[in-house]
Amino acid sequence: MSPDSKLQPLSAALARAAVDSLGEAVLLVGADGGVLHLNPVAEELFDRSRDRAVGLPVRTLPVGTQLATLCERVREGQEAARTELPHPQDPSVKVTAEAAPLLDGPECRGTVLTLRLPRQTERMLDFEALAAGLAHEIRNPLAGLQGSAELLAREAQGGTREYALVIAREARRVDGLVRELLDLARPAALRPAPFNVHSVLGDVRLLARGFPGGDRVVFTERYDPSLPDVVADREKLTQVLLNLTRNAVEAASTRPAGEVVLETSVASVRLRTSAGGRTRPLVRVSVLDNGPGIAEAMLPRLFTPFATSKSSGTGLGLAISRRIVEAHGGRIDVKNRAGGGAEATIFLPFEVT
Repeated sequence: MSPDSKLQPLSAALARAAVDSLGEAVLLVGADGGVLHLNPVAEELFDRSRDRAVGLPVRTLPVGTQLATLCERVREGQEAARTELPHPQDPSVKVTAEAAPLLDGPECRGTVLTLRLPRQTERMLDFEALAAGLAHEIRNPLAGLQGSAELLAREAQGGTREYALVIAREARRVDGLVRELLDLARPAALRPAPFNVHSVLGDVRLLARGFPGGDRVVFTERYDPSLPDVVADREKLTQVLLNLTRNAVEAASTRPAGEVVLETSVASVRLRTSAGGRTRPLVRVSVLDNGPGIAEAMLPRLFTPFATSKSSGTGLGLAISRRIVEAHGGRIDVKNRAGGGAEATIFLPFEVT
């Protein structure tokens, strides 16, 4: 290689490919505050495709006001800076934003933003060990309590029998709660196989008619018939979609003309793989309703175990659903719709890696 060739600048395409291959979210913002580029990790973080974001003011992105302020400070001071921001999709999680001036010789052309998520592996392992151990210790005496109450109910009469039946029923309810806790604590053991996601949605729709309020709701399908089969755990994916649809039915059934929409398409965002910077297409499956929507105070806590606004809910359904979807290498989003109601969406790669 000649000395002159070493001095040749990177082409724009190669520079863009280098940014896209990074494992952290990178956002390039121009001197005018407009978005110049997002890499695939940033697309996933902001839930915005590059085509939808480039050219718009950075302020229009989630947490964009804070990002715009950070960019302006870096451009004016010509020095790197960092701050903590709420996660664009989960305000309960903090994201570290590091900004540096985008220099072209002596001229500052904008800002390079790198956003890093906190590492929660150790905390999750601690929670899993605690939950699994606690559930195991509860189930043993609970089984004895339930069995004894059922035996007493068969032999007792009058008020004593009624009390025994209540004890047995409540013991079964607590056992169900413990099972959910174990589902959340244990890593989801997947049995992936190819199947058509629309066939699962057909089963879900049929079962959803038996949910409380399901007979008062209109179900609408908006399917992309060109979707190829996905390779996933059919049983666990059905569990997730049943949970999302149950929530939608409960919300929509409170309206005079309740409607639940099941929708599929190829997602507008792609998932970056762990090696080589390559991206994979995702299938999008959404469950929409025209109910009252989700209280703003609940939105940041939707996936927190035991956080629920339902009088009879455990708050574990969405947490378990997220665990299953993430085990597939995907993600789940729940938000309010602009026109009213809520929208729950899962993004899954077409094949588990």
